[in-house]
Amino acid sequence: MKKSIICIAFLTAMATPGVYAQKAFKAFGETLKTDKRCLYVNSGMKTKSAQHVFKTVNEALECAERLSTSRPAGDNSEIKVYIEPSVYWIDNPDDPGMRLPLEGEGTPFGMKLKFSGIHLIGLSEAAEDVVLACQRGQTQGADGNFTMLHIDGDNITAENITFGNYCNVDLVYPRNSRLNRKKRADAIVQAQLVLCNGKNYKAKNCRFISRLNLCPFSGADDVLFEDCYFECTDDALCGTGTYRHCRFTFFSSKPFYATSAQGALFEDCEIHCKTNGIQYLTKASSPVTLRRCAFTSDDPNLKIEWTRKPNPRHKCYMTDCTLNGKPLVVPTTPDIPMPVSFPLFCINNIPEVTDGHWTADAHCPTDLGMYAFEADKTKPAWVFGEGMDGAEGCYGMIQNVKGARLMYTAHHDEEYKGQTVSVNLDPCKGPGQGFGSATGQYIDICIKFDTRSLTGYGVRFVRTPEYDKAVATYLVRYDNGTITQITEPAKCTIFRKGCHVEISSKDTQLSAEIRNGEEKMLLTAAVEPNAYGGIHIQHTGSTGASATVISNLRCIYSE
Repeated sequence: MKKSIICIAFLTAMATPGVYAQKAFKAFGETLKTDKRCLYVNSGMKTKSAQHVFKTVNEALECAERLSTSRPAGDNSEIKVYIEPSVYWIDNPDDPGMRLPLEGEGTPFGMKLKFSGIHLIGLSEAAEDVVLACQRGQTQGADGNFTMLHIDGDNITAENITFGNYCNVDLVYPRNSRLNRKKRADAIVQAQLVLCNGKNYKAKNCRFISRLNLCPFSGADDVLFEDCYFECTDDALCGTGTYRHCRFTFFSSKPFYATSAQGALFEDCEIHCKTNGIQYLTKASSPVTLRRCAFTSDDPNLKIEWTRKPNPRHKCYMTDCTLNGKPLVVPTTPDIPMPVSFPLFCINNIPEVTDGHWTADAHCPTDLGMYAFEADKTKPAWVFGEGMDGAEGCYGMIQNVKGARLMYTAHHDEEYKGQTVSVNLDPCKGPGQGFGSATGQYIDICIKFDTRSLTGYGVRFVRTPEYDKAVATYLVRYDNGTITQITEPAKCTIFRKGCHVEISSKDTQLSAEIRNGEEKMLLTAAVEPNAYGGIHIQHTGSTGASATVISNLRCIYSE
């Protein structure tokens, strides 16, 4: 009889939900037990979903998503995800495949999540002990600006965690050097962390590590960062953020592209600038407030400014701030009208190809492969005006759509022998990378060209994944629209403001001299002579801050 009672009691206990579906663990001196509101991640354990124990962060986040979306109406209880120290790869860095955006989207993600009321907690007071990692960026393991996480939801909190995209930064893990990993490539590309859609985001004692387009919870309506650390280059910080007691390392001059309408706020922050000359805070004029912030720099002559071209509507304020220990005051954006930039004038498209006339249109060349695009012919391909950023103060023809093309058609009943074309090229990308990304973005300057058959020779400047402050340049041949590279690519660090190109063809010799100040390089190739005399300029890059100002175009024919 006693045995039967014991057996029945045992079976009853086994059938009672939650009795054996719990795991005890330590969290900052307190013993906790797992349940549907308390998930536990430990890389040294096996996943036991019934116990809410997971080996990977991915599995825990997927479980949190299921639990969040199955909450009863009115249940606002928080789901906590506790994570033991280790490196957790959200995306497998050893998978050689390219990450692609989902159909209809432009950004590839490591994970896309839809949940609310989630609290991620690293089980160490040192944020560098718990690392959520990925190692992909634009053209480096991904087609698009690879982003580790996309979160759609409200009331998200993270603490004691490092979010790192180690595409262009070495992963150094002090607790276990076997988990260290070298960066994927030296050339800095867009490699992002967390994009959001929602409100009430918080990060406490977290680290955000990448370079270009860092994106720490970018897109959320409001984000509070407390005691966090950020490493980044341009277009990186969250424009809706309030940053309190945070530390920053700026590796370039414009950490924000722009802030929100209410502006970003920094209080009691430490900011170290690796830039020289001028440290701007935003690329596009927008409001920023700094209170009791300490800037430091290795450049004793560094200047701090709000933005390159401030708009008087955007109020910026600085109180009780220092630079290298000395009082720093950057004047508030003035109320007086600011000088207006030279306006951009649209140039009407001229699609016709006519002897002795120019053609201005948009065109997608044949050599772009997976980066081919449909040329937008509904608006002017070219504008005339002033460049921006690295081409500020430079005036000329500027691309207005992707694939902007400009051609001059020589007279078909004349035979042209020698031809020389010179032109100034002022890229808006100041550091020397020339274009927005290494996605088939280039500019060709061509001579000895037949505009009807698209046949002739040229010099190309193209952004590649190998360089982030240089382009590759080489000579090309067009043959009925088919484009062939005819010299080896050379690294070009002078495709910056002030770049002058002279390309010549005489007899069987094609040459292109590229100069910028005292620096110059020369490309040469043996070619077959032709009788053509047209000019062809093809740009396949993005526009705006990635465009190139073209000016002082001259052509000389020789017998």
